[in-house]
Amino acid sequence: MIKPKLLTLRSAVMLPFTLLLLLTVTIITLVQNNSYERMQSKISAKLLNSYSENIKVNLDLFLEQPFSTTLAIADNIQRNQLYQASDLTEIEDYLHSAISDIYYQQKQISTIAFGSEAKDYVGFRKHKNQDVSLMLQDKRTNHELEFYHGASSNDIVDHNIRNYDPTIRPWYAPFAKTKTAGWAKIYSNVDEKNTFTISSIAPVINNDELLGIVATDINLRHLSDFIEPNNRHFKGITYITDNQSKLVANSLKAALTDNDNNRIQATESNNALIAANGLYIANAQLQNKHAPASFEFNHNGIRYFSRITTYNNNNLQWFIIVTLPEDVLLDGLAGQQRLGLIAALTLAFFGLLMGLYLLRIITQPIMDIAEISQQLDHDNWDVTIKEYIKLHETTQLISAFKSMSSRLENSFTTLRQQLLFDSLTGLLTRDGFVEQLNHPHSQTQGVLVLLGLRSFRNTNNSLGQHKSDQLLVAIASRLQQSVADNVSISRIDKDSFAVFSPTFTSLDDSHAFAETLLTDFNRPFIINDTEVLVGANAGIMSGQFDDIDMDAWLRNSSLALTYSVKQEQVRCCHHQDYMITASKEKTRLTADLQRAISNHEFAVYYQPIIDLTNDTIAGAEALVRWHSPTRGLVSPLDFIPVAEDTGMIVDIGKQILLQACTDTKLQIDSGRWPTNFLLHVNMSVRELLHPGYISRVKEILAITQLPAANLTLEITESRLVSQPLLTNQLLGELRDLGIHIAIDDFGTGYSSLAYLTQLQFDALKIDRSFVSQMLDSENHAAIVAAIITMTAKFNADIVAEGVETAEQAAHLKQLGCRYAQGFYYSRPKPLAEWDIGNSANNALQHNTST
Repeated sequence: MIKPKLLTLRSAVMLPFTLLLLLTVTIITLVQNNSYERMQSKISAKLLNSYSENIKVNLDLFLEQPFSTTLAIADNIQRNQLYQASDLTEIEDYLHSAISDIYYQQKQISTIAFGSEAKDYVGFRKHKNQDVSLMLQDKRTNHELEFYHGASSNDIVDHNIRNYDPTIRPWYAPFAKTKTAGWAKIYSNVDEKNTFTISSIAPVINNDELLGIVATDINLRHLSDFIEPNNRHFKGITYITDNQSKLVANSLKAALTDNDNNRIQATESNNALIAANGLYIANAQLQNKHAPASFEFNHNGIRYFSRITTYNNNNLQWFIIVTLPEDVLLDGLAGQQRLGLIAALTLAFFGLLMGLYLLRIITQPIMDIAEISQQLDHDNWDVTIKEYIKLHETTQLISAFKSMSSRLENSFTTLRQQLLFDSLTGLLTRDGFVEQLNHPHSQTQGVLVLLGLRSFRNTNNSLGQHKSDQLLVAIASRLQQSVADNVSISRIDKDSFAVFSPTFTSLDDSHAFAETLLTDFNRPFIINDTEVLVGANAGIMSGQFDDIDMDAWLRNSSLALTYSVKQEQVRCCHHQDYMITASKEKTRLTADLQRAISNHEFAVYYQPIIDLTNDTIAGAEALVRWHSPTRGLVSPLDFIPVAEDTGMIVDIGKQILLQACTDTKLQIDSGRWPTNFLLHVNMSVRELLHPGYISRVKEILAITQLPAANLTLEITESRLVSQPLLTNQLLGELRDLGIHIAIDDFGTGYSSLAYLTQLQFDALKIDRSFVSQMLDSENHAAIVAAIITMTAKFNADIVAEGVETAEQAAHLKQLGCRYAQGFYYSRPKPLAEWDIGNSANNALQHNTST
């Protein structure tokens, strides 16, 4: 039977979807682009331009009448010679008659006034109740400006202003210089209202002599009143600014000044739309252009169209800004737009329904696969997928998905086993250990012992990877055999095991349990007929088991294990609360040390080394001191162990060695220190083993030009036994450079005399613990004498540390000790304070005086 050729999924889904999408996009593009945007652009340009020009024409008429009136009044005063010095009676009568005659014709005028060169002033101002009142300053008012309640000087004086000088006012002074008519800059009146005014100005001149100035005022609010009715049919907003972008008027009657009666710019308007419009103009610098400019902007999600037009009238230079919202601009096109949009949406809707129906049928198997795939997260591997239409791709996809789910089930089962159980030992992994023990238990107490193998890296290097793995398997097997069935064992890390017992009654029991586990390491492990002895330390955590958080317990037991490792004589240690605090402090100290290295906060202090044969200074030991800006002077006992643990001792040692070599070279060259001066600098084993350390020492000697014979590097005896072969080799390389090697704190470590014969060194330093008690203890005296005698056999120098009394110094000299150092001679000091002469006696004298 021939099977029909199945329609491909791509053809079934993409063809109808593409056709519907193209049809919808084509309709929307044609309607929107060809109708909306094109007509919008044309209409906005025409409408905004038309209204801008209309405002200009009306504004010309609004301003022309007051200006013409001002010219006429000035002309009448001049021709009829109405002005008499110090007597403004005739001008007063004339101005009163003039403002009364023009009151109903020119309502925009608020004040008509005349000021003379003699600083006299007369004027009339209009009030809201259509009354006028007199303002007068001449000999009748004793040359004080008085504001009357009515139009006569016989009326009550409302208030007065002393020392008023009209000739310095903005409406007078500029035009007195030019003797021309024009518009004054907008200014604030000096009356009780302090309103802002624009004045039309005309000078009164007789025989080329300026007699005074006629001013006709228009209150700025009258301009806003004028714009507002013109704007009603426009359905937008209009505002006017001067050439400094400050508001002159607006159709919304928004404030033109701030709370302190200072004029504001458009960007400072309390009307958000005017402020947004002004900000756009300022950013685009449209006021710098003389030609009209159209623009659009968005405010609060609404699109606005705007136009700025320059307005000039005599010496006035203003800007008219008109703005329309998008919905008002296209009001006439709304119907057409809606019809087109409804048609497009209708077509798109029916097309979408058809497409969704087809897609649902075609893609249902894919949706079923997607839904079932979510169930795989819950270990539900049963796959049942129904096919609604026989398509080639969906049939192939369903078959592949079923096969994949089966393989995934097997893979996840294997991965989970690998996650929970260690592939080498078969023990629980850390994750498996935590998961198993975080489940609720009925027991109330528990004890966790974290076992850490000692020097496992060295063991691994000695045995090789394969035998090391066999050793770990043997350790796991022995631990399993030595504990009860209800005890859980895990291989937490490469060289650490965790053992948890739910049986616990006291701290002594937990300690005894840990000691029992450690006894498993007292017997050697047999690996391929080879006996391997491995030591271990234990960290203990115990307590209430119902509230167990195994991650926290593992962290706490790890802290206890760390303390156990550091205390070399203690094999197991129980967790204490102070360990967490100490761990946090170590973390903070580590961060501070890192900053200290970057900021070079470490200083070098020097303690002299005395030649007991002639009581002279033979050298000095360079000691590191840390001056922390936050901690103050930090003891080396606090930060050196942290620096060694973190490896930062390498960078600190580099800084100290460089500074010490630099100082010593300068002191020798200046003649303050002898040419055979011995500089002792401490060197940790971690520095010595760090790659490139010897090259770094050579580099520092080359930079400072200090001869290698002047440098002695001190290394602590107890640290040498960690990697004896490698350290001895590196010490030999340093000696080949001419550098001296000193074994520091000798007598406190665990190295045997046989091992000492293999070391390459030039000096031994007797630890201060023996020196301090040698006069009180025969045992300590015997040890000191033995070390001095033995060192002589090695042809090495001997330095006694911690000499604090003259008796100790004398006894050491009697025993044959060559060198000594200690507080008896001098405390460690910075180089700047190390001015102590050349003899030990001078050093002592300086020490006691300070």
